[in-house]
Amino acid sequence: MLRNAVLVALTTLLPLAGLGPSHAAAPQTSVPYALLVDFDSGATLFAKNADAAMSPASTTKILTAEIVFNAVAEGRLRLDDSAPISPRAAREGDAESGGSSMFAAAGSQVRVDDLLRGLVVASGNDAAIALAERVAGSEEAFAALMNQRARELGMTRSHFANAWGGGGPLQRVTARDMARLAAYVITTYPQFYPYFGEPEFAWNGVRQQNRNPLLAMAIGADGVKTGHLAQSGFGLVGSAVQKGRRLILVLNGARTEAERAREARRLLEWGFAAEGR
Repeated sequence: MLRNAVLVALTTLLPLAGLGPSHAAAPQTSVPYALLVDFDSGATLFAKNADAAMSPASTTKILTAEIVFNAVAEGRLRLDDSAPISPRAAREGDAESGGSSMFAAAGSQVRVDDLLRGLVVASGNDAAIALAERVAGSEEAFAALMNQRARELGMTRSHFANAWGGGGPLQRVTARDMARLAAYVITTYPQFYPYFGEPEFAWNGVRQQNRNPLLAMAIGADGVKTGHLAQSGFGLVGSAVQKGRRLILVLNGARTEAERAREARRLLEWGFAAEGR
């Protein structure tokens, strides 16, 4: 019942909420896609191309994680279960592929708990594929599951072709859909959401920093995930809490990591300050 209520709230509030009068002087942003949402009310505080199609890149992994969280919460999978690392998973996630990796070796067995951290902290493509294959048998079957799950969550303008965020016309989302997904994960999985805020992940002798620049800014950020592809730029789905008030930010298309960090911080700081205007 609680999950149904959350879905109804997210479906009705986020698309319909308008800009409040205190946000009339909203800042400009250099990124082409941006959305700032009040978590509790669902009110849209700032929007720029929020319903336009864009590439999610590695923010795709938020949905991959949600499906695994759901499987664990329902008892179909355990954190202590092991998942095999297939040659495909290792190949897609190795250093030579150009993508991000937790450096899991082909033929090895890795705990689901470690793969989740490799997925959301290290942004490992290998972790995403291994989890997809563990849950659905193949990444292709998992992609079908992702699209089914996206529809269930009200992500009506999103479509997924892989678990890790590869580009292409079949991998598309909107900023509003990603904000809805983030809100659902935060609400539904309080036991798992802290994974997204872990500052680093050390596994098998390799220590990697969380790629989310907001976590080090002392602005109350506690998640969720970054993304980058050469053709679509740098993106971020982030969330922060100040004085009990949570905001969710989605932005995409930044030209550099520095621009992504700067614009994300500026929009969040404006959103929190706007409450008192």
